Amino acid sequence: MQVRRKREYKVLKSVAAGVLVWVASSAAQFALLPLDRSIVLRQVIANSIGGLVTVIVILAMQLSHEEVHYQLAMERTAIVAELNHHVRNAIFPMHVAVQSLGDVDAKKIADDCVERINLALKDATSDALSGRIDYAGTSGSSETHS
Repeated sequence: MQVRRKREYKVLKSVAAGVLVWVASSAAQFALLPLDRSIVLRQVIANSIGGLVTVIVILAMQLSHEEVHYQLAMERTAIVAELNHHVRNAIFPMHVAVQSLGDVDAKKIADDCVERINLALKDATSDALSGRIDYAGTSGSSETHS
């Protein structure tokens, strides 16, 4: 439902820009050129074509922006998936070793640590995919985007 509203908003925004171009160019032509009946119809048609071209150009720009956003999201997804894979591969042997020792306290600590790692990876995945945090910034600090 929300995706449909965004689409409708983008089309409405493009049409509004086209109407604005049509009105501005018509106003400028009527103010600067003499009002001759044979020219007025041609001016209206020419300005309408200009407005339609504006609508098409703005829709194309929005589509291009969405494509760039999609590519960035895919790159972030790949990075987070790779990070997730490496962290889980590094922690798994330690967790299995602690489980095989049979120490109840050690098992509890290991399970708690694995659960915290899972939560941290889930939060990092969510932040990276939403773009709220830029992990490519300076080391040691995370900048949030508003």
